[in-house]
Amino acid sequence: MAAGPERVTTSFDVKLAGAVLGKVTHLFTSGFGPAESSRVVQDINVLRPDRPKVWQFTVQYHGQSEALEIRALLDDLGQIDLDFATSPDAARAVRAAVDGYLNSRGR
Repeated sequence: MAAGPERVTTSFDVKLAGAVLGKVTHLFTSGFGPAESSRVVQDINVLRPDRPKVWQFTVQYHGQSEALEIRALLDDLGQIDLDFATSPDAARAVRAAVDGYLNSRGR
């Protein structure tokens, strides 16, 4: 039986959303690339605080087609919670990409 989706949740300054999503685009061979990332960033830029938004994608990860869900929630202080839901293997890669980028910036 296939494992269910695994969640990766992170919180950071909304100004970094484009860069964080850009790191995630490199993980998939199709389904969530620069065009999709740009669309999500545009939506985030007009997101109202405490009004979550969810995007659904079908991505290719290591030759497998799978779901990627991204959920964003902005607070009044300009911090965004990004929640990614995908397969356990892809979730580990998403966690490494997101944490690697944010940690390199000294969060």
